[in-house]
Amino acid sequence: MREHGADAVAEIIEDAGWSYPVSVRKLLNEYALYNIRLDSNGNTVMVGEIVSPDDVREFTSEEDLKRKLEPLFEEHRAERTTGLLERVRRYFT
Repeated sequence: MREHGADAVAEIIEDAGWSYPVSVRKLLNEYALYNIRLDSNGNTVMVGEIVSPDDVREFTSEEDLKRKLEPLFEEHRAERTTGLLERVRRYFT
């Protein structure tokens, strides 16, 4: 796992020897439980937690993949980096 975020997903596709377009279903069938780095701090997330066929159907190119996945990775990063006060607030709401 050298890369993180959308770059890590692109690396999976490259290492698998697939060419674009790549369907999300194909990616999830093979790599849904595969852990990738969420950020440079070493936090990880499973591919299946990031993307679903309901959100995205396919990636037509590496650039398309990054454009579609980076916002999803940003959401996960934000969820994981909330402070103690924010976590307490969420617990009681």
